[in-house]
Amino acid sequence: QILFVMTPSSARLLVAQLTLYAETQLLRTSTVRLASTVAAGKAAGKTAGKTAGNAAAGGDGQNGENGQNGNPRTLNEATGSIPHTYTRLADAPREGIATLSGGAAVRYSETWHSGTNVVDAAKADEKARAALSGLYVDLPGGIKSMKEAQAEFYHHPELTKAKVRQYDFGAKGALREFQSTGKHMCMYRESLDEVLQTVLNSKKGQRKDLVLDGWTGSGKSVALYALVAAARASGWVVMYVPSASLLVQGGVFKKRSDEDAMFHTPVAAQHVLRGVYEAHKDVLGSLPSADRKSTIGDVCAAGLGSPDPFAKVDAAAGVLKGLLMADGENDLRTLVVVDDYNYLYHRTSYHETVHRFHRRRLEPRELVLASAFMMLEDQGRTSGVAAIAPTYGGPVSPQADVPLTISETTILRMPRFSLQEVATMVSMQSGGAPDIPDDTLRRALALSNGNGRDLREKKTILFQMDNGVELSRGNHSRIIPM
Repeated sequence: QILFVMTPSSARLLVAQLTLYAETQLLRTSTVRLASTVAAGKAAGKTAGKTAGNAAAGGDGQNGENGQNGNPRTLNEATGSIPHTYTRLADAPREGIATLSGGAAVRYSETWHSGTNVVDAAKADEKARAALSGLYVDLPGGIKSMKEAQAEFYHHPELTKAKVRQYDFGAKGALREFQSTGKHMCMYRESLDEVLQTVLNSKKGQRKDLVLDGWTGSGKSVALYALVAAARASGWVVMYVPSASLLVQGGVFKKRSDEDAMFHTPVAAQHVLRGVYEAHKDVLGSLPSADRKSTIGDVCAAGLGSPDPFAKVDAAAGVLKGLLMADGENDLRTLVVVDDYNYLYHRTSYHETVHRFHRRRLEPRELVLASAFMMLEDQGRTSGVAAIAPTYGGPVSPQADVPLTISETTILRMPRFSLQEVATMVSMQSGGAPDIPDDTLRRALALSNGNGRDLREKKTILFQMDNGVELSRGNHSRIIPM
């Protein structure tokens, strides 16, 4: 019998080596995981995403605008697949394999930054925007400037003082990106440009729904964050919910009466109201409320100041409806942005006591505020701009599909990061053109499958210039926590 004794650091290093070795062998045997082929990546983000609504609705107009307005269909039906389903590389078209393993030499550049910001970039002409593609642009304000994107925004000060763990309803994906680099900027990808142009150039007073689809790590959360930042800097009034999990978990839930079938979540309503009010209190008074009897600013202030939990929820739902109805009023554009949207079709953390031995889990549709945010399936809505993105890779079940009204919905598929985008990312993180061989970049792209989160969090392993087995450098090895 042989007894092996390992330190925790040695164990982590061994696990990392074995994992990378296993994935390298999978790549060599053509069974690496692939969300959608790299060859179809840009096409899915640019053309297939635009026409997915048409095919599902039976229309022939771009973005599904000429599709038939029948019963709401789902996101998976519209795209024809679940974006996080694994596909064998052997089953993928040859172009996908060639893109991963070969291709033109990577272009490094000392000037990885475009020298502009996302607002000016979005307003530039098509030729200028094409020149900016793949370069970094600044975002307005600092990392802490968008309050509702911060985890602390949703934390109770007394619980924080007592060091009680609380939910993180902030923009986790975007903030991790900014915190890892210390820079409040993002890459101006072709897919991000389509997001900005679709929303910022939408027609006033008409309904426009945008769905960002794609794998975990494809940049959906960063794109929505950049959209909110650019829209607010351009004068738009934006209600931003960084995670729809806010609407289905945490806080308290109440019924008006035993006969009432719906439940109210006043803590979530307080957060929603405070987010939009603190960002736009100067202009909310000029937008009419949904019932046209007051202003959205008055409804928002009344809900925040009311001790009645039911009044808070009614106010939050009323402000949401009012913003969707008031788009274009007094030359003000309005926008509602919700990330992790499929939490609304998953499950809640609330349980109703049926009897002393049984508690029943509530469904999201039993929550007043969560139901109000199911705006994409509302066929009676005729105005308002909404942008959402589902989450994949977290606790939400793949079966939690998103109902859509296809004829008013634009579906944009966010592609994985390309080889050139990975090179630009490395240039930004190193502050200039790095000394990394092309083969190392291609290996990192293949093993991460272009996942931006993996490329950021596991960069020490992925960009080692040793081969897939000889990663250890003894006591000098550095492993980023996974």
